Amino acid sequence: MHWFSTGLLIALSAGTAVWSGWLLRRLFVFEPAPAVTGGRAAPDHADGADGAEDADRGADDHDEELAP
Repeated sequence: MHWFSTGLLIALSAGTAVWSGWLLRRLFVFEPAPAVTGGRAAPDHADGADGAEDADRGADDHDEELAP
């Protein structure tokens, strides 16, 4: 019976180590920054690819800073 308990303890320890590694990886790995095209973030959905949401923007309504 003690062999079963030993095997169970080893499996539990391995599971705890894997879970701890997963938590540490989640803590220290960052998602990549969004791609930038022409000074503006690239759209992440298909309906924004045609620029339709920019049709109602005025000349003074922009996010970019002017370069000196």
